[in-house]
Amino acid sequence: MASGIIAAQILLFFLYLWDGNLSQARNLDQTPNTRPIIGIIALDTRSQHGKSFIPVSYVTYLQEAGARVVPIRGGYPKRYYDSMVNFTNGILLPGGSLSIKSSLFGRSAKYIFERALQINGEGDYFPIWGTCLGFQTLCYLAAKRNYLKKTDSRNVSWPLFFTKEAASSRMFRNAPSDIKDYLTSEFLTQNQHRYSILLDTFQSTNLSSFFKVLSTNKDRNGLEFVSTVEAKNYPIYGSQWHPEKNNLNWNPNYNINHGDHAVMVSQYMANFFVREARKSNHRFPDVKSEAENLIQNYKRVYFNDGTFFENYYS
Repeated sequence: MASGIIAAQILLFFLYLWDGNLSQARNLDQTPNTRPIIGIIALDTRSQHGKSFIPVSYVTYLQEAGARVVPIRGGYPKRYYDSMVNFTNGILLPGGSLSIKSSLFGRSAKYIFERALQINGEGDYFPIWGTCLGFQTLCYLAAKRNYLKKTDSRNVSWPLFFTKEAASSRMFRNAPSDIKDYLTSEFLTQNQHRYSILLDTFQSTNLSSFFKVLSTNKDRNGLEFVSTVEAKNYPIYGSQWHPEKNNLNWNPNYNINHGDHAVMVSQYMANFFVREARKSNHRFPDVKSEAENLIQNYKRVYFNDGTFFENYYS
């Protein structure tokens, strides 16, 4: 995106901050928000196309469920992230391969996580979702310690092993019975990670006081790891697996189930999170600033090398 547009957006954020107008970013009306906007935290890169990127698959995943997307970029002052929380209805942390601690992605996630805990504690509903790296990041931020262990869990699709808590969870208690059957009986949840949080570790640490475990899996060597969670007291969710890949990632080198049932599960997960975002009535101060910050303003690049990857860059 042109540097002038970026400068205008950042200036807009600070104008609202310094003018004391952040209260205008919230709509106290409790009716469902039919125009949800979800922020996706951008991933660091050294690409010729930009300094950060967001895979198109995550964007389309949310758009197909009725949300719009705003990219959240790394390397800005904390006030920028405060404003992004106030102007959006939820945050998604995507998968990737970065340092949770030292990357700009990780720092952005830390600011937003802390802010989300604060406002949710004040009764201002604001959901967060983490996928793969995003899931691991949420666990790190909740525990304030890295509990990841190496597992043989890359490039494979598995069924989920639901825990007893899944039945009463916000994520799955209203799921159609066929969706739950597909998740637990078919090889459709795609895993693309080399590190996991083992179930034994989870249960013996402070992670168990923050999250409920909704499902587990076993790696190729039989190590049981946590695969789906939701926070006990906050609308914060995570999956070590990739719900967006079933209908949106076509890399032939990845073991991804593209069947009818897999696509239905992907759509259910997207609908669930966007439905959570509709409970937030945060909003941009005006239509102009809303339009200027949507991801459509960013550079979209398709790689025709047979990987079928497609990213937004900034």
